[in-house]
Amino acid sequence: MKVGITGSNGFIGYHLWVHLKYLTKPIDDLEVIRLSRDLKEVNKCDVVVHLAEKNRGDEDEIYHNNISSASTLASAMNGNQRILYASSIHEDDDSVFGRYRKENKKMFKSWAKSTGGSFSSLRIPNVFGPFCKPNYNSFIATFCHKLINDEEIQANSNEVDLVYVQNLCRQIVEIIKEKGDEESYTIESDVRYSVQYVYTKLAMFKKRYVDNNIIPDVHKPYNTFELDLFNTFRSHLTNRLVTMNSNSDDRGYLSETIKTDAGGQSFFSTTKPGYIRGQHFHMRKLERFCVLKGNADINLRKIGTDEVITYKVSGSKTQYIDMPLFYTHNITPSDNKEIITLFWTNELLDKNDTDTYWENV
Repeated sequence: MKVGITGSNGFIGYHLWVHLKYLTKPIDDLEVIRLSRDLKEVNKCDVVVHLAEKNRGDEDEIYHNNISSASTLASAMNGNQRILYASSIHEDDDSVFGRYRKENKKMFKSWAKSTGGSFSSLRIPNVFGPFCKPNYNSFIATFCHKLINDEEIQANSNEVDLVYVQNLCRQIVEIIKEKGDEESYTIESDVRYSVQYVYTKLAMFKKRYVDNNIIPDVHKPYNTFELDLFNTFRSHLTNRLVTMNSNSDDRGYLSETIKTDAGGQSFFSTTKPGYIRGQHFHMRKLERFCVLKGNADINLRKIGTDEVITYKVSGSKTQYIDMPLFYTHNITPSDNKEIITLFWTNELLDKNDTDTYWENV
């Protein structure tokens, strides 16, 4: 089955193209066609999802543009085809958006009746996701843009139904596969939250991720909303290169690489020959050492005992040691070459509660 998309360069159209091209299975036998404005390939399509509409600008321009776009599509199709019209849960209101949608639905129904084709409207709630334009058709995109650029935001307490764009695409594909001809399909929302609640989450992302280089904890059981919202937020970042601070001394240097509320932090260090790192123990922290380059001795001693356990590790192999609690430990090059070591700990550093107790091995 060939599926054409009008407006495939737009927000929803782009995601639907990606979904059909990369996420459907061979057994579904769906081929996607990105229809150009001249619609020259429209009659190769069994189904056309009409997404080419204007959402912002002068109301008269919006009305006439979107009436013309739908009419041009219907005139170009030869019948015995199916049109899925991306509408809205507000398609029956008295705004300019409701008025042109009523007219388009009426026109598409007439087209289907006269040609033997099929028409259905898709009642779509508020959609959010990566690459949506700010100040266009999603308050979430606008909030992301303004937060990143430190602009003022007014957030009300109105509740809204929200669907992540890829979840919308999944539902559209299921409707295509069902080959039904219902007059209208209501797209299910993922969640219903207040605008203020969404703003609070986005502001937290700005503070943790942008201001402090910490990945927030967005993995919630049975609910991907926070992950979807975070991926939406970070799609609006234009400067993706982050330079982390490094601390250096006679031993070499140390720098953080990843900090996350969900899984602690990782960092790496260089250690020159003849120098030692560590000489401390923990009472609660998980800590992992992995030598990436060079040869090293990792030494451990249980507090209150004299026995020293030595592990010889090499960057030529993938090896790690998880430090046991109450064992003071250190790492040092075992030859005259520098080592590079990757470290991970399960919690972020809290200078007021480091759980680090200094004692030589």
